[in-house]
Amino acid sequence: MKRHIAINPRAALAGMALAVTAMTPAAAAPPVPFKQTNIHFETNASACDMGIQFSFDTNGITRGEIENPFGQVVFNLGSVQGLEGTHDITEMFQERVEPPITDLINALGCEPGEGEAISLTELLSNWPAGWYEFDGESGGVEFEGRARLSHNVPAGPEILAPADGSIVPHDANLLVRWKKVTGPILPFLGPVEVVGYHFLIADVTNPVLAPGKTKTQFDADLSKSETSMLVPKQFLEPNRIYEFEILATEKGGNQTISEGGVFCTPPIVAADCEAP
Repeated sequence: MKRHIAINPRAALAGMALAVTAMTPAAAAPPVPFKQTNIHFETNASACDMGIQFSFDTNGITRGEIENPFGQVVFNLGSVQGLEGTHDITEMFQERVEPPITDLINALGCEPGEGEAISLTELLSNWPAGWYEFDGESGGVEFEGRARLSHNVPAGPEILAPADGSIVPHDANLLVRWKKVTGPILPFLGPVEVVGYHFLIADVTNPVLAPGKTKTQFDADLSKSETSMLVPKQFLEPNRIYEFEILATEKGGNQTISEGGVFCTPPIVAADCEAP
């Protein structure tokens, strides 16, 4: 006599689901996002040079790379495998060479700095506009991020005061003034929208510092509406040579510096007020 076994359809489906689950490998964890990624051009309108800068911040990666919009690797890094607890890289800032740019030299008439001049076309083709992919890994954990590079480059701020070589009092506040930046450094590198300025002043009286000494400097980030900076008298000292510069930042991240030259405090006289 044949025995008839009743099968519960719901139980059978549940068993099949469990079997399929057991055969399927666990889904990979999603990549951890970088905390910060950035890539931009920095241009010196006083020296007519230009180059790329990028930075990132993570929880720590053992290896990493950056790809341009065409998938080409433009940077890679590596730390020591097996020592993630102490050797992983959490933050990095990288600045590439800043060659003189012939287009800027011809347009602005500035004296080029060191290095062989190249065309703007060559620089921009080496660093195309678009999204750059940041990837990293540590202990089997993947990290990823992205940053957009723009070819919109602001003009350098036109500095109004103090003039290069000025003698200023050390016991009074110093007002530094510049014109608002509204256009690109070259017509075809626009349009631009400046979102802020950065001011920097440094004591360069003694170019060679003694061991343990650091350069005395004062810097500040300012809003896009500012066109002046008041340097407090507490920063200024007698018989000093100071260099200063003002940097304009475009909303895409590109930055352009204008150097203001130097100013000095008495008893230094105008004839001796120059960069060492």
